[in-house]
Amino acid sequence: MRNKSLKIVSVCVLVLLILSACSAKAPAGSGNAGDDGASGTANETSGNAGNKPSGGTVTVTMWDNFTDPATSKVLDGIVAKFEEQNPGIKVKRTKMKNDDIRTTIKPALTSGKGPDIFNYDAGPGYLGVLAKSGLALDLSEYADNYGWRERFPAWVNERVTFDGKMYGIGNEIELIGVYYNKKIFQELGVQVPTTYEQFLEIARKAKEKGLTAISFDDKDQWPAFHLESVFYTAVAGKDKITEVLEKKASFDQSIFAEALDTFYQLIKDGYVSPNPLSVSYDDGNKEFYSGKAAMRITGTWMVGGMVENMKDNVGFFILPSVKPELPLTAPGGIGGAMVVSGKTKVPEETVKFLDFMFKEENAKNWYENSKIPPLEIDVATLNVNPLFKEVVAMANTSAGLSYNIDVLMPQKVNSITQNAMQELIAGKKTGAEVVKLKQQALEEEIAAGNY
Repeated sequence: MRNKSLKIVSVCVLVLLILSACSAKAPAGSGNAGDDGASGTANETSGNAGNKPSGGTVTVTMWDNFTDPATSKVLDGIVAKFEEQNPGIKVKRTKMKNDDIRTTIKPALTSGKGPDIFNYDAGPGYLGVLAKSGLALDLSEYADNYGWRERFPAWVNERVTFDGKMYGIGNEIELIGVYYNKKIFQELGVQVPTTYEQFLEIARKAKEKGLTAISFDDKDQWPAFHLESVFYTAVAGKDKITEVLEKKASFDQSIFAEALDTFYQLIKDGYVSPNPLSVSYDDGNKEFYSGKAAMRITGTWMVGGMVENMKDNVGFFILPSVKPELPLTAPGGIGGAMVVSGKTKVPEETVKFLDFMFKEENAKNWYENSKIPPLEIDVATLNVNPLFKEVVAMANTSAGLSYNIDVLMPQKVNSITQNAMQELIAGKKTGAEVVKLKQQALEEEIAAGNY
């Protein structure tokens, strides 16, 4: 899913490779050695690399982060079906890690050499910046013509709307919750908790049995983002977070500080993995798979891996609200959005493919590969495991979800936050100190026009 670690040297090399490839005669994106498509021919052109031909084949170039083999196969199948139905259009994919797209897309688009369509974070610190600068195409008229406002849930469309204009389609609904080992819960004599006090009681009983109550890691620095979002939601609530995201309030409030202190209390009480700053995300998963931990807080992108490793011995629930007056809500939203370049020279063909990706006829393929597209479907008709059916039911709520905050924040805010969260985990900073640093960074990015 979401490995957010970034090696500066490799990214710099990647930027140079992409920009040099963009300056060549081949279609944009063809410089990536992992590209699935063939090089362009005299009868083909990419949206940004040349003019639309009067005849022959139009090539729509795409950068996507569907690097997982199973998911990539689904997208390849959709591309093949689209090309069969539209013989005058070819779709050329370039698969990239999400961090690499984040780093390279803006300079590529600014130079006019980027892809026609790409996968990108939907937050105001990402898609919102591209929309403001004209690097993302306003899709409002297409949304009306293709019926997207009726096809997709309103809250999903809201996540890709800025200044009243729609700039993409949310490509996957995700939420963050608690996976649990069913056998361990049975041995402890506990049920899925409905209150935070019951959740703490489970953690206490697991610790008394010599188990890790909650498998947690932050060596890779991004997992703590998820715990931040979980506890902001459980302590402060979605509405409070919305006020901050809309610049009507600040992260630097006592309620958000309390949320982080509540999270730290789990560490202080010995309910999480020992030395979490030294544990990688993969090793955290392995600790849970092996039965050494009762629970693990992470996202629905791990459903497939959980079932593969634990079969029917794994369940999932949303962390109960710490404040009883708050509704039960999971942080999450859309994992990203498919966006059309504001500089594409083939907007009609590109949008036609974008629409096709998320037609109802393709929903079943996404669902059966553990992805939740923004399309409702009768899960009883799906050939999927029972856990995934449970997760789909939780995700398809008309009220929507709370927020996975890091995908909404500018990169500078995330960099400050991830370092501050590690100091919180180590007991070197309080929640109040962390939220103050986060708000300072956000205000600087707002002033710089990056949010």
